[in-house]
Amino acid sequence: MSVDPATDFIGKHFHATTSLKMDLSGSLSIVLGQFVPFLQEPVRQLMLRVPGSADRRLEETNSAMSGLLDEIVAERAAQADRGQKNFLSVLLNASESTEAMRKLLTPDYVSALTYEHLLAGSVTMSFTLSSLVYLVAMHPEVEEKLLREIDAFGPKDVVPSSDELQTKFPYVEQVVKETMRFYTASPLVAREASEDVEVGGYLLPKGTWVWLTPGVLAKDPKDFPDPDVFRPERFDPESEECKRRHPYAFIPFGIGPRACIGQKFAMQQLKLVVIHLYRKYVFRHSPRMEFPLQFQYSILVNFKYGVKVQFIERKN
Repeated sequence: MSVDPATDFIGKHFHATTSLKMDLSGSLSIVLGQFVPFLQEPVRQLMLRVPGSADRRLEETNSAMSGLLDEIVAERAAQADRGQKNFLSVLLNASESTEAMRKLLTPDYVSALTYEHLLAGSVTMSFTLSSLVYLVAMHPEVEEKLLREIDAFGPKDVVPSSDELQTKFPYVEQVVKETMRFYTASPLVAREASEDVEVGGYLLPKGTWVWLTPGVLAKDPKDFPDPDVFRPERFDPESEECKRRHPYAFIPFGIGPRACIGQKFAMQQLKLVVIHLYRKYVFRHSPRMEFPLQFQYSILVNFKYGVKVQFIERKN
């Protein structure tokens, strides 16, 4: 049975992101690079020659993904009528508008932007939505408040606009943020010092790799009292807890100029999906779901055995 290029690409994307494990079963060069950064590239080149090694499998998968994505971009570029309502068409139309834009939006750059915008968040999106459904099912008081806000917006067939997502669903946003705090999808954020810098009394020479753990920051009781309690109201901007919190205590999308380029898009998408889901269903834990949940740590965090829930259709 033939598989269309987009589906094939998504499958390879999932494999690449879930196979980058932070243990000895993952890429040896990546694991070693966490501790001895200057050895990562030489070891990677060596492991590429070893059949069956994780480094070689990742290289083969990434090459295949790049080829598939280039084909998708080229196919769309060849279309006379691309339309205006999708991200790739907008990029391609812009790249042909002026000579300056043609130099900026090269085919490789368009492919990279397309990957980042459309697919780089697929694993994190599914993890966050699964986490939200799991957590809300455990907290009926949160579910009740969430449903009340969603139902108050209007008929179920009315799709909220971008502005309405920002202004009409404050509690939905609080639930999404508390979910990302409770189960953070990205276990590590890495930065390399571009020059000598002193942080907290420690001198970090140029070239030093600094690893941040957003999930640890998000469980610091100094900024998040009772950190193991699922309480979306802690993200109410009018609450005292939120007002006194350090701005970098909650960084699910990273920080600085290299923060996730799709964070605003991701928040909009998460809120919209949550609204549509809870308009039609509520969720209950399946008896087959293990407790406590087990996780698989890679470049991203994922549930080792998934989240098993029962869909219950709402009657009203």
